[in-house]
Amino acid sequence: MEYKQFKYVLKIAELGNLTKAAEELYITQPSLSHYIARVEEEMGTQLFDRSTNPLTLTPAGEHYCETARMILKLDAKLRKDVSDIAENKVGTLLLGMSHARAAYFLPYIFPPFLERYPRMEIRTKEQRSSLLEEYVAQGSCDLAVMPLPLSGKYTLKAESVMKEELLLVSGKALPHHVREDGRPYVNFEVLNGQQFTLLHPGHGVRMALDAIFMEHEVHPGHVFETTSNEVAYRLSTAGVGIAIVPESTILLSAAVERPYMYSLTERGLFWHIAAVYRDENYLTEPQRYLIELMKTQFMRAEHRQQGDGTVA
Repeated sequence: MEYKQFKYVLKIAELGNLTKAAEELYITQPSLSHYIARVEEEMGTQLFDRSTNPLTLTPAGEHYCETARMILKLDAKLRKDVSDIAENKVGTLLLGMSHARAAYFLPYIFPPFLERYPRMEIRTKEQRSSLLEEYVAQGSCDLAVMPLPLSGKYTLKAESVMKEELLLVSGKALPHHVREDGRPYVNFEVLNGQQFTLLHPGHGVRMALDAIFMEHEVHPGHVFETTSNEVAYRLSTAGVGIAIVPESTILLSAAVERPYMYSLTERGLFWHIAAVYRDENYLTEPQRYLIELMKTQFMRAEHRQQGDGTVA
């Protein structure tokens, strides 16, 4: 789409002189005169009053130029929009994560992401981990942020963006030891027979803890189930059982009473939070940037944590 006729008419209107306009347009004056005469014939009216010096626009010419400017402006916008879409600078990124993780992650990653991609829209789907895997596999989410390991039901790629400690929270003191850095910790045998507040099956923390309890032969007493780490944390601080929650939950949630907090074993118990996607070859530039942004932002949190224990 060139719109030469608009550019030619606008240039003559700007300069008021055919010869000068022809020079700036890099064509001969007779060619330009012939071109304008043909445009006027197509329009059925004169666009320029040739009795004046410099040339002036007729009322029809004024309207023609006003419309021509609008069309050229829309054309420029169209070209930029198509170019931005082709370069993945415009569009929608569908991001899946749990509600609690969204509360922790999004304030850190949204501002720098939108500063770099102001015309990108991020839409979140906040669901438990088992559903997020399905969403990514089916294409309902471009990326999901969730704990490892994955279930193995789908062929997905995962990149760790954060290592986070799982802490035991109790409303009462438990038999414990103290590490050299001063942090108290409990061993798994202390957990046997304890009343727990745990997330429902299917949630990331619950799947991880079920595997840990089986590996270390932990047999909880009564278990109260909830859908929220925050609820589990606040109940434990009120003295209703004990909870094992991610450190981010503690940072975001208000305790009912000041709780006792312990690492699990001297090394601590950690899990990896990962960005999960279908195929690296289909990651767009904004999606790749978001993953790298998460790695950068949450590296500080990882450095604050102690120990090397990892959820198996």
